[in-house]
Amino acid sequence: MRSLTSSLPGSNSLLKKIFRFVIMLALTFGPAGMAARVLRVAGKGPLRYVLALLLEPLFKRILTALFGRYARESNEKATKRV
Repeated sequence: MRSLTSSLPGSNSLLKKIFRFVIMLALTFGPAGMAARVLRVAGKGPLRYVLALLLEPLFKRILTALFGRYARESNEKATKRV
């Protein structure tokens, strides 16, 4: 017996759109949130400032490497490097 969601027209497309939206939100707001969690634990002083400058770009790069291909729209193409 087929499930109800597979018989609905366009349900697969809707699930893909929702999944891409969630991934896009995670890529946008995730690095700052994760960096803020780490900075709560870090003490005061210069280490905290260095971590604040380095963690968010690092987390963004990691998340983009993991989930970046899912966030791209179907009509987007990567630019060619010369």
